[in-house]
Amino acid sequence: MSEFIAESIESKNALNMATLAAALPVQILIFGEIGTGKKALARKISPNALLFDAQKLQKLMLNNSINFNDDKNSTFIINDIDKINNIRQFVEKLEANYIKIVATASSEKDSFSEKFAVRIDIEPLAKRNADAKVLSKYYLKEANKLFNTDIKIDDIKVDMSRNSISLKESIYKCVVFESLNLEQVQTLLENFLLKEMDKKSDYKDLLQIFETPLIKASRIKYKSQLQMAQKLNINRNTLRKKINQYGLGD
Repeated sequence: MSEFIAESIESKNALNMATLAAALPVQILIFGEIGTGKKALARKISPNALLFDAQKLQKLMLNNSINFNDDKNSTFIINDIDKINNIRQFVEKLEANYIKIVATASSEKDSFSEKFAVRIDIEPLAKRNADAKVLSKYYLKEANKLFNTDIKIDDIKVDMSRNSISLKESIYKCVVFESLNLEQVQTLLENFLLKEMDKKSDYKDLLQIFETPLIKASRIKYKSQLQMAQKLNINRNTLRKKINQYGLGD
């Protein structure tokens, strides 16, 4: 999703600050984890700005491959400015050519943020519940339409460890798995096993690929080891041995 979602109080505050800073002749830094919406907010500040990856722009500048005479008094959106060397010198050269900067960064480095008059911090998605709900509905609707499914958001365990990136991945993976039939699952396993056989060919090692998810699924379904053994038609001691062997104990 390319738009900056501002349903939570935290995101609304960031958007308000961005709106105010957009009209000022100052350098702006948008700081936050990967996948929090930094690039979308930067585009909100300056929709018509030239967009650059910081490392590529630095290379262009070092090779004198960019003509600042054509870009004076322009605004540059510079993504991942924290990934380059000599950030202060980099910013100063742009300032000397009358370039307004809207930069994004995910990590602190050399206290470079002091070169920016305005710093906007975006909270992780896990702290922005209202935004997470909007994004979840959007990605789920997109995925359901693509795979012709009707999965509900309550059926999905969303992952926000990498913010919107992992959120989208977890939703799409769930929808994809739900849409697969037996033949498609078997084809996936066949292709996976072909690659695994390049690394190892021992039958017992390969058997773990099947038995581990089977044990995990049966534990969710049947709760106790006694029920698991009965339903899977396996000796209880053998089941316990496999649970310990694969490190699946409680």
